[in-house]
Amino acid sequence: MVNRILAALLFLLAVPATALASSGLHDCGTSVQDRVGNGWCHGSGTFRLVVSCEDGRTARSPWISVAGGKGMLGVSCHSRATGAVIEKAPGNVRP
Repeated sequence: MVNRILAALLFLLAVPATALASSGLHDCGTSVQDRVGNGWCHGSGTFRLVVSCEDGRTARSPWISVAGGKGMLGVSCHSRATGAVIEKAPGNVRP
């Protein structure tokens, strides 16, 4: 599985807001282009990216945690990426 996860893991963590920090993840989105799926979320929480590949395989990123900022992930398939979804952590998943 490690060799299927080829692309960038990028964290862009903003400084947490002082008075009204976001609660939970929000404004999440995904995109696919060629062999790569990308995903992002704002707020606070833990998530990962799950990408469907044309050859029937699934590529999953590691879990990442965001604390009052933005997290971004990219995952590659060996074949063409056909879709991507954000999977929010069900509980206390550690990255």
